[in-house]
Amino acid sequence: MSDADIAYALQKNPSNIETWKGDLSSFRSAGGKILHWHGLQDPVISSDNSARYYDLVSQTMRQSPAELDHFYRYFRISGMGHCGGGPGAWKIGLSTQETSELPGQDNVLMRLVSWVENGAAPQTVRGTKFVNDTASLGTQFVRNHCRYPRRNVYNGQGDPTKEISWTCK
Repeated sequence: MSDADIAYALQKNPSNIETWKGDLSSFRSAGGKILHWHGLQDPVISSDNSARYYDLVSQTMRQSPAELDHFYRYFRISGMGHCGGGPGAWKIGLSTQETSELPGQDNVLMRLVSWVENGAAPQTVRGTKFVNDTASLGTQFVRNHCRYPRRNVYNGQGDPTKEISWTCK
């Protein structure tokens, strides 16, 4: 595959498959809300791509993160692999089982519903790490994942498995 082949495929865009568009103004104007997340330990798709996409939207629409916050929020989930798994607090309500295991504050789907229906935009996405990734064994730790461009940072004091030991910066 050559550079010319790639350029041709981008130009053709068969079935309008290209997903790297930065102008989301029609979606925003229709009242849409985006709650975008990406695991920072994703071995399949680099989490840098999500930050690049968010930045592309910001630049294309000429909106700061504070302005984008009205309809688009991106959360980096530390310790999460590709769509789940990993050593971090990655359970955020992604599957049917998790939806029943996690209450509203800890359930990303319910956070989106609350934002759309009640205007309660999420400031953080709270993740849970269960012992051996099994809810019935109990919670190992929880962590708030911050909206981009902020990130959760250990404050240097206390037990790093405690939620209060982390801050959005």
